[in-house]
Amino acid sequence: MKVRRAVVLFLLLAATAATGAEPKLPELNLRYAAQWKGFGLGDIVITLKPQGGDCYRYESLSEPVGLVRMFYGKPRETSDFCLSGGRVVPKRFVFSNPKRANDSFTLEFDAAAGKVRDGRGAVRDIPANAQDRFALQQAVRLWVLEHLQAAVSADTVEFSMVDDRRIKAYRFAIMGREQIEVPAGRFEALRVERVDSASRSSKFWLAPARDYMPVMVEATKDGTTELRMVLR
Repeated sequence: MKVRRAVVLFLLLAATAATGAEPKLPELNLRYAAQWKGFGLGDIVITLKPQGGDCYRYESLSEPVGLVRMFYGKPRETSDFCLSGGRVVPKRFVFSNPKRANDSFTLEFDAAAGKVRDGRGAVRDIPANAQDRFALQQAVRLWVLEHLQAAVSADTVEFSMVDDRRIKAYRFAIMGREQIEVPAGRFEALRVERVDSASRSSKFWLAPARDYMPVMVEATKDGTTELRMVLR
């Protein structure tokens, strides 16, 4: 059934590319086990839900283990975005953590005007490829699907990641196919990497059997894995 859903998604995106209609993203509810430098952090639940029309809410809720929750809290990331021309258009991003209120922030996007406003009222200019740090995952995912459909396509894609303090260009590439085993099972996956930095990298193993969502994520610095997430 999972493989069939992935095939349906792939064919739907191909058909909508031909007709000009926006693709319909599948509703998702996925649970990952997270580690930081080998230390268990608990689980992270990621959901994607339609919000009407071509718009969606993408959300990440941490369910940390005891000491992590006590000292760091229970952060939540929420990204509201719409699709236009098969691309993710960010609308609103909220990071909240009641335990560390100073880390919380909100971003309101006006992509048409090329602006983003934060919770303090400050306004910044943003480029056309701007994404909040969470919807960026969906933007890369859609590019991967488009890349697989196209007879000729760019080998890399670049997005500008916007958070509360900076706007930074991130470039991604499809590195190949791999078999990978995680608690949820064994999957054939596409390995997609961030390739714009010599010292930092993010790797995503996207499984066709799971709607091209990651079954594993790794973030490394200077060759050392800091964050790892695996699908349960």
